[in-house]
Amino acid sequence: MNKLAFILELIWLALALFCLGMGIWATYKTGFSNSYMFFVMALVALLMYFLRRSRRKKMENQQ
Repeated sequence: MNKLAFILELIWLALALFCLGMGIWATYKTGFSNSYMFFVMALVALLMYFLRRSRRKKMENQQ
């Protein structure tokens, strides 16, 4: 189970980095008004990464 939790963490981190990169690229091409949603999604994915990580660490300490 810990292996699956770790893989999901990596997926959230990769999604955050991808959205951040797409947000920067879209801002450069079309402006911030058309690309702010990428930055919002990057923030949500980053928050999910840290939430999942902290919960996994708590579960490991309980076992």
